Amino acid sequence: MRALVTGGTGFVGNVLAQALRGAGWEVHAIVRPGSAAARTDQLSAAGCVLHRHDGSLQGMREIIAIAQPACTWHLATLFIADHSSEDVIPLVRTNVEFGALLLEALSTRPQAPLVTAGTAWQQHDNAPYSPISLYAATKQAFDALAVYFAEVRRMRIVECLLTDTYGTVDPRKKLLWALANAVRTGTPLPMSGEGRQLMDLLHVDDAVRALLIAGERARGGVPGLQERWAVRPGQPITVRELVERYARARGVSVPVEWGARPARPRETLVPWTAGVVLPGWTPRIALDAGLAGLA
Repeated sequence: MRALVTGGTGFVGNVLAQALRGAGWEVHAIVRPGSAAARTDQLSAAGCVLHRHDGSLQGMREIIAIAQPACTWHLATLFIADHSSEDVIPLVRTNVEFGALLLEALSTRPQAPLVTAGTAWQQHDNAPYSPISLYAATKQAFDALAVYFAEVRRMRIVECLLTDTYGTVDPRKKLLWALANAVRTGTPLPMSGEGRQLMDLLHVDDAVRALLIAGERARGGVPGLQERWAVRPGQPITVRELVERYARARGVSVPVEWGARPARPRETLVPWTAGVVLPGWTPRIALDAGLAGLA
């Protein structure tokens, strides 16, 4: 079985690619010419076949022709929580244009199975669609394109809407990284408000299991399949509680200055509980165990 993975140099994509290899798949990964050598070397060392995309539709078609995937997992994304004007073009190119090229190239294969990773950030305040950020809006824009390819080109598409992920050796400079950095340097971390924002953290291993289950559904689905599932632990906690549990799990004291940073537009105060959880999936890694196991 041949798998094609985009975003393999990213955190979740890298873990997924290695899980597929461990399950016996021949894994092909699309990378950008400017991808970090350390991340591409890690994929190569795991036995993945790398394809550098030149940004063109023809280049994407050539990759698909070589890889001939039985299933594709599209995880390539650019995440920016609070964008500046300079971020608009990169966000659109990565989260919309690249995805559109992938859909067009894959659609030449009969009922091409595709698994995509959306984000809970597309549902602010539990709305069916209300983006927390421009990043979330570009993810929704890709979803809108995918509807066409499922309905007209008869692709089989299964989307997993993930809550915030975390795990060992996470290179992203997100909240848990910032907490670790505050502990390491002793510099207080400025935080907004009193920490009442809610998070529902998803361990990367649980996220990858969900993506593999979604792949089975996509491969076994009827032509034109469109499914959209929630992948969330369902145990949201406040940021303040997360800081406290991180400190207990790691046996450290975390210096934090509450109210020292302005609130980001659309801070998440209401947890996302809408949407049906992916059938056959439940989280296995409890938050405290996941926090204790961080590198």
